[in-house]
Amino acid sequence: MKSFAIVTIAIAASLAACASSPAKDPSYSGEYFYNFENAIFTPDGKDENWCLNGLSMQKAELPAKNAAGPWGTSHVVLRGKLGPRGSYGGLGRCKHVLTVTEIVEITNMRGQGE
Repeated sequence: MKSFAIVTIAIAASLAACASSPAKDPSYSGEYFYNFENAIFTPDGKDENWCLNGLSMQKAELPAKNAAGPWGTSHVVLRGKLGPRGSYGGLGRCKHVLTVTEIVEITNMRGQGE
């Protein structure tokens, strides 16, 4: 009876550990371009644009210098869920929609004309 209780506790602890650490979404690295009407992500090594959805990307944007609003680029590493291939955004220029669940890293922030 005592060994049954020990095995039961061990199994319960194992299941609790698995349930408490959900798998993270895949990460994607690339250039984030933003302006008053666009928020476009170009993954490293790909010649295509992805539209962004989900978390606000404001942390990856420099403050606006004029009434046109913020405008620039940043290199980012994002975690998220990649949607199916298609034509999304203005004029269908985006090949996927990436729903951002985490901003992992932001580097090389450049404003308009820099």
